[in-house]
Amino acid sequence: MATQILRIRDDDDDDEITIIYSTPPSLIKSGATKSDAISVETYRPTPKITIDLDDVVEVPASSFTKRKSRRFYRGESSNSKPRLSFSCEICACEKPISDSFRILGCDHSYCTQCVSNYVAARLQESITAIGCPVPGCAGFLEPQHCRTILPREVFDRWGDALCEALILGAERFYCPYKECSALLIADGSENVVQSECPECRRLFCAPCKVAWHAGIKCDEFQKLKKDERSNEDLKLMKLAKDSKWIRCPSCRIYISKSEGCLYMRCRCGMAFCYNCGAKMDVHLHYCTKCKH
Repeated sequence: MATQILRIRDDDDDDEITIIYSTPPSLIKSGATKSDAISVETYRPTPKITIDLDDVVEVPASSFTKRKSRRFYRGESSNSKPRLSFSCEICACEKPISDSFRILGCDHSYCTQCVSNYVAARLQESITAIGCPVPGCAGFLEPQHCRTILPREVFDRWGDALCEALILGAERFYCPYKECSALLIADGSENVVQSECPECRRLFCAPCKVAWHAGIKCDEFQKLKKDERSNEDLKLMKLAKDSKWIRCPSCRIYISKSEGCLYMRCRCGMAFCYNCGAKMDVHLHYCTKCKH
């Protein structure tokens, strides 16, 4: 409540000053008129303060300069220091704040090394849409956002994988030569059989998507087992075809007839026709399929 000094009394024979305080008339709300007189029971006398001059200490005027107020926030004490480190949720190691990497679309942060390893592992699994490591989180990662922390080869591999994902699987394939493996696209404008890789300049079969199988038709090649499609196997097949060798229908070994009839008995015990390769009765030297 605002007050005013009513009077100061100083006795010459005493080292004391008496200060009497009073409420300014403008702020008095009751007792100002006869109609709102104050009763004896509620009356409070004017307070007096007596100061002993022997206890007064002189204070320099410079001590009353205005101090700058300091702002504090909830949960922070006046002597608290800013955080200089954080705990990575992947490796669980304490890392400096400068090493943190924020995931787009969420509040999760990890150290740069863990994010780099995480991206490389997802690309190794042929995953190009890489999200936050936390299951169910909507956060995501993009190549440009991660460019500064990714090794060059990982960044380039991610970009290539995204480009490949835009092409339909039926329209793309790779050069069949392992040392090349260039990405090729079939535009479907022509029915091409023999084609040349634009990278290694070697011939391959476009329908079969394998190295060029000279002397063997595509339908014959596709009937072969996977362990019979190597370049050496194809050369052997061409030699057998030129030499009129025939394969046993059971053990698939090549057999050459030197003399006699068309009835052949393989070392595995299988009897077959040397003319058409059909199985025959062990005791019958006549092929019911080709009539020989």
